[in-house]
Amino acid sequence: MDELEFASAGPAASRYIGKIGGYGAQYATHVVRLFATVLIPIIAFALLALAPTSAKASNVQFVGSVGYTYAGNLAVLTANEVANLDSAGFSGTLHLELWAFPAAYTGAGEIGYKLSEYSLGQLVAGFHYSNISSGSIAFAPPPNGTWIFTMFVTEYTGVAVNGGYTVRDWVNFSAPVVFGPPPPPPPPPPALTPQIGLWWNPNESGSGYAFDYKHGVLVVTVYSYLPNGTPQWYLASGSLSGSTFTSTLDKYVAGQCIACAAYPGRPSNTGNDGAVTIIFSSPTSATMYLPGGRVTQIQPQAF
Repeated sequence: MDELEFASAGPAASRYIGKIGGYGAQYATHVVRLFATVLIPIIAFALLALAPTSAKASNVQFVGSVGYTYAGNLAVLTANEVANLDSAGFSGTLHLELWAFPAAYTGAGEIGYKLSEYSLGQLVAGFHYSNISSGSIAFAPPPNGTWIFTMFVTEYTGVAVNGGYTVRDWVNFSAPVVFGPPPPPPPPPPALTPQIGLWWNPNESGSGYAFDYKHGVLVVTVYSYLPNGTPQWYLASGSLSGSTFTSTLDKYVAGQCIACAAYPGRPSNTGNDGAVTIIFSSPTSATMYLPGGRVTQIQPQAF
């Protein structure tokens, strides 16, 4: 491939222009017919100098990778290759343009913000620019928010938007870019309010769960049995986080007995038998995870 260095504006920026080899036999045939001497690159530059900027090439594309960096009000745009895949003629003036959009650009006329642009000049059909680097150019940050950056190759066609430049190809960068303070985290989901009253599993008659809920706190009284059949009551209380409740099954002794005239004093806590988690799927249905790995479905008891 014949290549000559083509200096751009700015000492840090450089690009190369070369003949396309490998984009299809039709392009090679055209180049041979049009540039049949060893002066191919020189003739190409002469044609570019004489060509009006309103010329059109409908098939200008990125080939390979593109990229960008920015710091403050400066950016650098890079591209592995921009090729004119048309079979004849030459392009209008080409630009690399970096834009910001609320979501990935699809070509459906989305509204975005132009951040930087870099002029490549015109390009003869069957040729390409390679190893493109803009050097440090002006960068205009978008408004505060989260953006998807998109690199365009545009061509001057005289349209009424974007200074007369038409998008010919684009690449979306997948990583979102945030400007300004990060958005606040979404509020936690509102706590589900369980129905107050007696809950049970209809298949486990004789045990149950009394629910009382107020000010975001759920109090659960559990009446159940030990393995030997002795009744055992528990008290569990705590906050309800969204639809999930977790606490310990606390045990108490030395409380008021039914037939005792005198109050024996405040009962004392004797530890707990493990943790209980209740996950509500609605105000009237829940799954209870009990010590020992037992899981049971509960619902309000109708009466």
